[in-house]
Amino acid sequence: MSSCGERVPLLVAWKDDVGQQPNIELEISDLPRPRKRPDPARSWVPDRPGELHRPEDMQWGAGFGTTGPDSGYARSLVAARDLVLADGEHRSNVDVAVAAIASARSSLFGRAPTGKDIEMVLVLLGYDNEGVPAEMTADLAAKRVNWFAAAGHHPANLHSFIALLSADTLRLTAGEARSQMAQGTALITH
Repeated sequence: MSSCGERVPLLVAWKDDVGQQPNIELEISDLPRPRKRPDPARSWVPDRPGELHRPEDMQWGAGFGTTGPDSGYARSLVAARDLVLADGEHRSNVDVAVAAIASARSSLFGRAPTGKDIEMVLVLLGYDNEGVPAEMTADLAAKRVNWFAAAGHHPANLHSFIALLSADTLRLTAGEARSQMAQGTALITH
């Protein structure tokens, strides 16, 4: 409506091309050009060096393994636990080590770390020593000081330690690990 209250018709001049404004003249070079479509996809065979054809081709050991999702969550799970540390152990190193081993365990199952992973690692390392012989617990406590010294600053040492753990050991539940350790079986042999 205009200021006087009468209606003013809105006139719009449209050409066939809706995007073209009527007051701008286009040159021939401004008009769209036909594009060549891509060729059909060529056949491809996985023949590059390092190509994995089956799961067995994946290497395991130092520097290799499977990355699990959200492995940083293991740090918060460990931080929530009360742990009795051996003389010479530092909580920050223990948190990093337990979280890394729990992440390695959970990645074998293709999932993020859970409380069950932390439980199993705590049993494996002798922090949860219920039902485990006292001499085995004392031996693990003495070795942990060296195993995890400066774990947060030297992750290669921690990765080497984890690589020495067998996948079968990491797949054990906390109950299975506790049962084997109660019978005197050392699950960590280095």
